[in-house]
Amino acid sequence: MQSMALTFHPKTLNKMSVYVRTLTINDIDKILELENTCFSEAERATPAKFRYRLTVCGELSHGLFTLSKPHPDTPKGVSDFQPKEILIAMISATKTTTPVVTEAAMRIPHDLLEKYGAEVPATAPVVSQPAQNSESAQTAADPQASTTAAVPDPKLVKESTPPPEGHIEHGETVCIHSLCVDPTYRQNGYSQVLLKDFCQRMKDAGLSKRIALICLKEKTGVYTKSQLFRYKGNSSVTYAGASWVDMVYEYTTPPKGRGAAARA
Repeated sequence: MQSMALTFHPKTLNKMSVYVRTLTINDIDKILELENTCFSEAERATPAKFRYRLTVCGELSHGLFTLSKPHPDTPKGVSDFQPKEILIAMISATKTTTPVVTEAAMRIPHDLLEKYGAEVPATAPVVSQPAQNSESAQTAADPQASTTAAVPDPKLVKESTPPPEGHIEHGETVCIHSLCVDPTYRQNGYSQVLLKDFCQRMKDAGLSKRIALICLKEKTGVYTKSQLFRYKGNSSVTYAGASWVDMVYEYTTPPKGRGAAARA
């Protein structure tokens, strides 16, 4: 996906100028501070996940910023004040091949865990095998019962294949994993400013069919308010032990021949 680092300057909201830009690995400290402020320890994404997402698909993470101002009592013309960016709100996302967010889409691929500083499990994930049919079970118990190998049920084989983990560049679904607003700046409409800007950029890029996310049922209003997202029922995700629901914004079919190469 091409970089979408162009800034967006809406009309001044509550007398404060804000703008949107893509986030980079240089923003990691601001990102982690905002994530930790907005989510409980069980719900927040790990630093490793942010390092991974900012590195492999940083164009899908956007921040709403404003600039700090000098103290009002500072004499004009004598200050060496340098404004600093303040991260008001952010969206962190990846792409996947499924129409809704899955547990796998939220993970770092197993072979990249160590690279991004995540804790590597002592053993590799166990992949379930297709269930044996009656003939293969009998052969296992009595090798002389049959000399013909049983043919696995294609449906069972397909179901046993683990879903792809993490960001999939050719995926047609953009998965929002974090949308949060600094508590200091809430009740000003900033979540809608960032969300609508993000959705428009994704739609204009022409590299996906939809945007999906999960949220708590009592938070669906944040997304339906945008008049873009639709409630799709309970999610299969059990992350942080919570009951999540699927929200999806469907828009278009990606043009042929674009976004086909998987990112390493």
